[in-house]
Amino acid sequence: MSVKNLQYQAVSEKENGEDLKPSYEAPSGLGSRHLQVLVLFLTVTTGYALRAHMSVSVVAMTDVSSEDCDIMTNQTVCTGNCFITNETMTNDTIILENTDSNSMNDSKILFCRCCINTNSWTVYQTYNWSKSIQDMISYSFYLGYTVMMVPMGIMAQRFGGKIPLLLCIAVNSAVSIVLPWFPKFSGWIGICFLRLVQGCFQAALYPSTHTMLAKWAPLNERSRLTTFVYTGSECAVILGYPIAGYFAGSPSFGWPFSFWFFGIAGFISCGLLAWLVTATPQDHPTITTEELLYITGNGNANKSSPRKTPWKHILTSKPVWAMVITQLGSTTGYILVLTQTPTYLNNVLGVDVRSSGIYSSLPYIALYVMTLAFGYIADFLVVKNIMSIGNVRKVTNTIGTVVSGMFLVAFSYVDNTLMAIVLLIVCQALYSGVNVGHHINQIDLTPNFAGPVMALGNMFAIFTSLFIPVIIASVIKDDLKNQYRWQILFIIVVSFQVFTNMVYVLYGKGTVQKWNFYGEVDKQETQSLKENK
Repeated sequence: MSVKNLQYQAVSEKENGEDLKPSYEAPSGLGSRHLQVLVLFLTVTTGYALRAHMSVSVVAMTDVSSEDCDIMTNQTVCTGNCFITNETMTNDTIILENTDSNSMNDSKILFCRCCINTNSWTVYQTYNWSKSIQDMISYSFYLGYTVMMVPMGIMAQRFGGKIPLLLCIAVNSAVSIVLPWFPKFSGWIGICFLRLVQGCFQAALYPSTHTMLAKWAPLNERSRLTTFVYTGSECAVILGYPIAGYFAGSPSFGWPFSFWFFGIAGFISCGLLAWLVTATPQDHPTITTEELLYITGNGNANKSSPRKTPWKHILTSKPVWAMVITQLGSTTGYILVLTQTPTYLNNVLGVDVRSSGIYSSLPYIALYVMTLAFGYIADFLVVKNIMSIGNVRKVTNTIGTVVSGMFLVAFSYVDNTLMAIVLLIVCQALYSGVNVGHHINQIDLTPNFAGPVMALGNMFAIFTSLFIPVIIASVIKDDLKNQYRWQILFIIVVSFQVFTNMVYVLYGKGTVQKWNFYGEVDKQETQSLKENK
């Protein structure tokens, strides 16, 4: 019996997956699939860090007191924020205003951190960028990311996940390394252009990874292997923000080292990806026959023959749209927590989140740990036939949206800082349920087209998230210290999560759809499947 026939027979057509035959036992010890998953985890971590550290680095690039500075042609006029230093200035003439002359010391010079002559060719300087310009730099990434999401998903489907993933990380790493020099001659517009390029190529990160996981993750290990890879996003936040902050605040390095560090890390992950990873198990040169049969004989995708994506069937599939709709709700809630809880803690509870990094990192540590735990629990329930795949997805997704949302609302009603932090940690820990809910449901429904389907959901989710600032402006307005307004905001978002999850519970599925095999080069097999539908 050929491997191809094994793959077709392994597709589950029953909700409980009891017709998965033939089924092979997992080989003992670590196998090729574990190495693939480890490298994919490192790739997702570095890829997300290349994106995320900008939120820290842009603060260091932009001088908070730049409004007090007037940069002139051959000299710098500083109106404040000056201090005494042993550092030697370059050929800059500094005119000091509002500075106590009694603080002068003959052995030292006065230096104004905010004022650096832009005529000197140095990468170590800050720029007078307003808040609106900083926002444009941030959103330029998501513009490219959104526009290219579906095309990159199709590319991953056409060429396999490895090539688009290599291209994604390589381009982002190269851009990161050259970026510190761009504002010297192109200003903030050049930074926006580079971030747009990064966003266009980063659109391949998740669809390509999903495409490869659909080939490599056996059904019995799908939840834990997939969630392990995607915890790279949390690791990127947990590790990336402190690293970027360290470089930005270090007198020996400076903010450009953040871009160089993550750029080099990206090229290292590219090397590992090119060396150790293959797009499919069948292409791996050293995989054992036992492991190959275990992977292909447990509900995985077909060999990587190019298929034409059946968009008509995808766009008219109720399970697909149920998955996309619940992704809108969960993404909206996640972005709200990510972007607005620091503001809430600072203005309502008086917590200085910037100086208390532990408050910012604990929820993501909890999210990381619980994501791994949910992965093992989900696989245990499926393997032991305690719950069907579809029900596991629905239950964990409900925990990640509805139950987690209840703790988010409770978070907005407490006045005690410690209790608020505890509720926020529990909220994020439970949110991890979506990672074994709708987040990997694409592989359940269509392992052969997981990349394009994920790209479709991501595109709509990102578009929806753009309405968050509009909702905030309408509800909170300028009254940031009004806890009642914040409560209304959180209730609106959580209600949206509950509604979208209800759609998923009603119409979501955990079985492979028949159109998963449409578009095969072998027209005879496709026609046979259509006739049996």
